[in-house]
Amino acid sequence: MSPIATDMLTEREAQIMDVLWKLGRAAADDIRAALPGEPHDSTVRTLLRILETKGYVAHGVRGKSFIYRPAVERSQAQRSALRNFLGRLFGGSAEDLVLRLIEDEALTPAQLEQIRKTVQPRRPKGRKGASS
Repeated sequence: MSPIATDMLTEREAQIMDVLWKLGRAAADDIRAALPGEPHDSTVRTLLRILETKGYVAHGVRGKSFIYRPAVERSQAQRSALRNFLGRLFGGSAEDLVLRLIEDEALTPAQLEQIRKTVQPRRPKGRKGASS
């Protein structure tokens, strides 16, 4: 998959991407049928063209239909969106984001403990700048 563009996804674009990540490949009609709120056909096709311009979607042709597929993996899009979000609202500080989640009680102590257990084994030993 190609490198991701830095353009953020709108809510509807993210819904389209979610459908494509789940289905793998789909025609515009299939994508529209899977979306909430019964969007108009032309709206979905316009958004697919925009997503292709942004680098999130690619298409091929099957008969008379365009078949769309994700051009980036979900994890790539998540990383890009998170970096953008952190930069715009938290000065690039993941710590400030986590503190906000704790202060707003969006993360419970039990969830924080589970995160700690998950992250701890991943920490590389002897990182540069880390004291031994």
